[in-house]
Amino acid sequence: MAIKIDRPPHWWGSFTLPIEQSLQWRIGPLTLVVRCLEGEWHIGHQRTVDFDKDDTTWEFQPTDQRPEALDKHSRYIFSKMVKRLTLTPRLADRPIISRPRVPFNLTAGEGVTLYVSSPLWLELALETSPATVLEEVAIQRPSDTWFGPSTLEGELCYASSTHCRINLSELPQRTHRAITPVLIRNQADTTLTVERLNLPAPLLSLYTCANGQLWTPRVTLIRGKHGDMAELKIDHKAPKQAESPELLSTPRNTANAGVLIRAFNAVFN
Repeated sequence: MAIKIDRPPHWWGSFTLPIEQSLQWRIGPLTLVVRCLEGEWHIGHQRTVDFDKDDTTWEFQPTDQRPEALDKHSRYIFSKMVKRLTLTPRLADRPIISRPRVPFNLTAGEGVTLYVSSPLWLELALETSPATVLEEVAIQRPSDTWFGPSTLEGELCYASSTHCRINLSELPQRTHRAITPVLIRNQADTTLTVERLNLPAPLLSLYTCANGQLWTPRVTLIRGKHGDMAELKIDHKAPKQAESPELLSTPRNTANAGVLIRAFNAVFN
């Protein structure tokens, strides 16, 4: 029989599992079950296809369910038992391609801020020194997409399942997704048509704020005067919309000096 464990304030953090006990998380479409045995860790997960995409709730509880009863499960063996597990939200390992609900034109000299919603991964690690990462699990696995001017030039990315919005209030705020403010400035002499944009998720850190919403730093995209190059800047702190921010995870990759000059097609396409 499962013992009683108090519900934590967030679905991420550090958790101590009693021997031969299982814990279950329900985060958006993901069900995760972790079981601790003597010298072993068992992890199982599965996703619900028809979940409510506007769901902002999450659940945490002890369970009698075994990880091997779920669609995907794995087993880890250790000579020395560690009973403390850390769950850390991480951003995607590829760029995220997001589209506005309706494409729009940005005339010469104009700027606009879009808000992009990104899917998250769960990193499961044992509290050793250094930490022992067991695996990463996508809370909601996005579909693959190609971004670039041709099949020979570009990169493999993820397609966002939600539209980016100009008004933050119109963007559903979900516990299993992060929000990125993207400032676009058109300094060229010609109009910029924004149909989709490339968000460099692997270059972004992740923050939580007072209400539990997850944020990344602001990204600024500046279309140069000649229109064929774009300057990409990433802030080194949480955006102003994140109240009392706390850093949860650092970028997967690093950008030189926080400023990149990229081919125009590598940012807008």
